[in-house]
Amino acid sequence: MGEVFLYRNSEKQVVKSSEPTPGLKKAKNVKEGDNIETLLESEVIVALPDGGSFSIQENTFVAITKLSFENGENNFETVVKKGSMKFDVQKQANNKSKFKFKTGNSTAAIRGTDGFVGVSNSCSIASLATGNLDFTPDENQNMTSITGGQTIVYCKKGLLILELASSGNSQLFNALDTLLSNTSISLDSLQKAIHEKDKQISKRINEQKSKIKCSITALPDTVYSPKQTIKATCTKGTHVRIFDQPIRSNGSEISINVDWEPTEVGQKKFPVTCFFDGDNSTSFQCGLVTTYYAPNPNESTSKAPLTITSGTPLEVCDPAMATVEGTFDTTDLQANLTVSLGKYTSANLIPLSAKGQFTHSIPVSDKNGNWDEKNIYVNYTSSTNGKYKETIPLKVIKSCKTVNLLPPKLTLSVNKCKASLSLDQSKGDKSIYTFFVDNVIQKESYFENDSKFTQNLTQGVHLYTFQVEDLAGNKDKISKTLECFPPIKTAKIRFDNGDIELLPRVPSPPDKRTIPRSFGFSVTGLPQNDPIYIKQIVISQPGKQNQILRGTDLQSNHIDQQVNIPYGTTKIKVTVTLKSGEILEKPKTYGVP
Repeated sequence: MGEVFLYRNSEKQVVKSSEPTPGLKKAKNVKEGDNIETLLESEVIVALPDGGSFSIQENTFVAITKLSFENGENNFETVVKKGSMKFDVQKQANNKSKFKFKTGNSTAAIRGTDGFVGVSNSCSIASLATGNLDFTPDENQNMTSITGGQTIVYCKKGLLILELASSGNSQLFNALDTLLSNTSISLDSLQKAIHEKDKQISKRINEQKSKIKCSITALPDTVYSPKQTIKATCTKGTHVRIFDQPIRSNGSEISINVDWEPTEVGQKKFPVTCFFDGDNSTSFQCGLVTTYYAPNPNESTSKAPLTITSGTPLEVCDPAMATVEGTFDTTDLQANLTVSLGKYTSANLIPLSAKGQFTHSIPVSDKNGNWDEKNIYVNYTSSTNGKYKETIPLKVIKSCKTVNLLPPKLTLSVNKCKASLSLDQSKGDKSIYTFFVDNVIQKESYFENDSKFTQNLTQGVHLYTFQVEDLAGNKDKISKTLECFPPIKTAKIRFDNGDIELLPRVPSPPDKRTIPRSFGFSVTGLPQNDPIYIKQIVISQPGKQNQILRGTDLQSNHIDQQVNIPYGTTKIKVTVTLKSGEILEKPKTYGVP
């Protein structure tokens, strides 16, 4: 069961299901199937057995569809029909606990997370201060994940994922609720308006922070009692709360009690929220108290020689560390305890651990070569207790930049009209390959691991871009202007005025028995008659030096050259070399009587 509290106008009251019951001092239990509705300036808090909480904000209606907390397995599922819910969930010591929120057709799943979910004008919202959240817009769309500092807004017009300084703060939901009341606003305008609201909220919070100074006493790294007192000394006029009723500080030390079920072993975190006199609508996290709860080592308990307390599977993202936590029997001082991942095995952890508790972290990344490992192994060997081995599944989030360090690497070689590409540094990774011609996308493909592949080039001279991007957004790109000139079977030489041309004799000095003539011809059959396909043209005339025309100098596929034709019969030969390697030859005959 979970405990429920209602706050109205800063006066603590208690509710049973959805009905306010003024005057009660002790909280009632909420059960599966309950509906809870809050009104203006009211709030319901569901206190979880492990020290976490859910807060049903003002003007909110929720239906609790699943609620059970047994044997360390926590299951909480609810439908948010109106308004918003804040949550601060402890890191779970197993992978069986589930916390899900349904808003319209969307579903948000959380674990060890601080933020809120809500619904406004048929739009679903999920926002995180810390942790991770998996968001599924509807049954027909893929899941999207966000992390601390990010906010999702999903409406029929589209989905926004925003980096906001106020992510996870309930004031952000109120601002979004106001903006989304304008159903005609475009997605682009909505995004700009949200960023502007975020700046305004951040400004107000910073103004509050400038008025408040708090010194919060930390709890020990490990505690052995499920009841703890957190002490804080804050500026006079500061209202301080941890899940519960705010306490106003008069400048002296205040005490806030926190508790959880004795069976809920594991890490604990307690966010401290503050606001200043007269502005309870602008609150912010002014501290975070963390500890680890373990059973009292002085109590006689029968437990296994080796117990793993860290969650399974072990998720690795940020930080890029696989951290194994657990307990071991301390009666055998000569026992051996190691943690192994891939080729790595730790030293004996027993001499390095205190009070039968161990923690060991192993860096995980593609650079370390261990991000494809599926399991971590913990081995305990004792001459008195025997041998024990625990297998812990490892889940490496390869979309995290802290894990995915090596960017994909492209290399390129070109042979005629085919580009050969090699994708490296992608072992165990997935990459999307995008191919552009003249900055226009032509193709997208997906690759797993390193790959070699070819890409056909387009006829002519074009700017090619070959790009790869891995799961973490690391990119590599090659941009290069390349030529592709396949054989042109239709290419021919066509002379102006035909292959044979007779010229009339004209009077000329005896020493200059020649007639000046414009020698014109075209290279036909080229794509779009573009001279770019011509590499070189050679004009050969007996007794004369060859005229050589480079393709780069040609402005057209039609060429005009001035020649002098002697009396009698003269043949002028044209040789055209195409960039495709083909050679065209053709003579033209002139006759002068």
